Amino acid sequence: MSAVRKATLPAAVRRAMVEHARRDAPHECCGFLIGRGPRIMFSLPMTNTDARPASGFQIDPAEHLAVRRILRHMTPALEIVGVYHSHPAGPPTPSPRDIAESHYPDWLFLIVGGREASVRAYRIARHGVTPVVLHPATAVSRRRRRAR
Repeated sequence: MSAVRKATLPAAVRRAMVEHARRDAPHECCGFLIGRGPRIMFSLPMTNTDARPASGFQIDPAEHLAVRRILRHMTPALEIVGVYHSHPAGPPTPSPRDIAESHYPDWLFLIVGGREASVRAYRIARHGVTPVVLHPATAVSRRRRRAR
């Protein structure tokens, strides 16, 4: 999955992340992206245990483990495909802290940035930051329905 430079993001998931970011401002919000491969199907808000305004995010480790346990029992199989967080007063680009604390190179890394609540996606690995193009999931769904 690390070579994928595009992903699908349903409009409803984008809206949910933006609403979460606005609700938690001036603190950074955070959550998981649930789906399969480059296909994001759900966003799952998590608790940011870093209580300092706009300084970073840390997902509660107990919540992270609980999500993994639940996903193991899902049918059809779903997985954590990434993480999202917000930069309430900054652009939707990875900060040096985001890069340093990124430990899952196969995950998508979405950032909701600034007052405009722009959403951008990346892959972050040792070799650097790679932008990921987000496509609305509805366009893919319509094409599949027409093909049947």
